[in-house]
Amino acid sequence: MNVVVTGAAGGIGRAIAAALLAREGAGVVLADRPGSDVGAIAEQVADGAAVERSRALGVELDVGDEAAVARTISFAVERLGRLDGVVNAAAKITTAPVAETSAADWEETLRVNLTGTFNVCKHAVRAFLAQEGGGAIVNFASISALVGLPGQAAYCASKGGVLQLTKQIAADYSSQGIRCNAVSPGSVQTPLLTRYLDGMPDPAAARAEIVAAHPIGRIAAPREIADAVVFLLSEQASFVTGANLSVDGGYVAV
Repeated sequence: MNVVVTGAAGGIGRAIAAALLAREGAGVVLADRPGSDVGAIAEQVADGAAVERSRALGVELDVGDEAAVARTISFAVERLGRLDGVVNAAAKITTAPVAETSAADWEETLRVNLTGTFNVCKHAVRAFLAQEGGGAIVNFASISALVGLPGQAAYCASKGGVLQLTKQIAADYSSQGIRCNAVSPGSVQTPLLTRYLDGMPDPAAARAEIVAAHPIGRIAAPREIADAVVFLLSEQASFVTGANLSVDGGYVAV
């Protein structure tokens, strides 16, 4: 299995890359924004998984730049021999209700979360269609795609769009051996969550409120989300497409 993982420099994306390397023997292109030091992180992940560094390749990528995405997908195919899956874990969150969301924040959040996912899906599908065996896509939606959350106008809109894009790709391409699914995590202990909490008036109180909203009574570890992603990429999920897997500690159940 050879996979491109965006947003791979930290948090969930890094955990996914590590799981793919250590448990699946995968070749992984770790992609993250310019300046993320993703090349060094790829080496660290490979060392941690006790695999050859050549199995983990770091690439700087702005997912909102379609030409750069196309080059990254081509690079993955050339260096790994074929592409079996992509994971769209790159994300940006802004914290403001709609009346206080600037046009710049709105556009940038959708550019990363929705347009970036579209760009990667588009060029991954083209690569899958050009080879035998198809491939699998896992997109990141969110509990914010399923319920309205205060102060997340742009983020909720972007993640709702990702969920619908996932279903549409499945409808178009499942008959051609391409599966497309989404995961919708609850709150996960990542740098993204830390930045979100730091933007709140009382970060400690905000964290306690988030924990209380999850019936399981805690925030997820990145590994728990990675496990779900690896399943959706694998042959164990061979009859699963167009689905959304909530990995949220029961958040949307109540």
